Amino acid sequence: MADHTVALSVDNGCYHLTDPATAQPLLYHTGANGLVGVLGDGAACVCTGTLTGYVRVTVLAAQEPPAAPDPAAWDDIVEVSFTSPSGRFGPACPEAALLPNLASAGVGTYRLRVHVRGRDTAARAETANNADDVTEEHLIISWPDAGGEPETIIQATDAFGARLRAHPPTRPRCRRPIP
Repeated sequence: MADHTVALSVDNGCYHLTDPATAQPLLYHTGANGLVGVLGDGAACVCTGTLTGYVRVTVLAAQEPPAAPDPAAWDDIVEVSFTSPSGRFGPACPEAALLPNLASAGVGTYRLRVHVRGRDTAARAETANNADDVTEEHLIISWPDAGGEPETIIQATDAFGARLRAHPPTRPRCRRPIP
């Protein structure tokens, strides 16, 4: 079980995790946690401090729940449930071809643990137009799950996420709100 890292392109302050079988519109949605909002079966929005450009994303598809995260290494850590209708999902961007399928057990429900650091610095800069400018890092770990677990905030320390949690949208929207 190896992890894979890429400089992932973002636009409008987010990137999406999608399953090719989803019919969900890919909107901006923070969820109540300020980091990842599940849009429905096969689609989720991961909110970035970087408005446009690149963030560094590492993904790991596991077969079982990972060890407890190291809170000293990350600013925010959130877990959500994600349903994969086709048995394939990952970031919806050109760089996704370089990443493994996050649906390690095929069709079904997965638990996603999304970690982030550097969002506050990235939000001040707004853009990271090349890989050398990237200050924001994400780690996404997925594993098969029976489902039904509530969204869980393991850690929430960045100011960017605090602003999103203070004013969560009542529904997903097309564009990132101005914090």
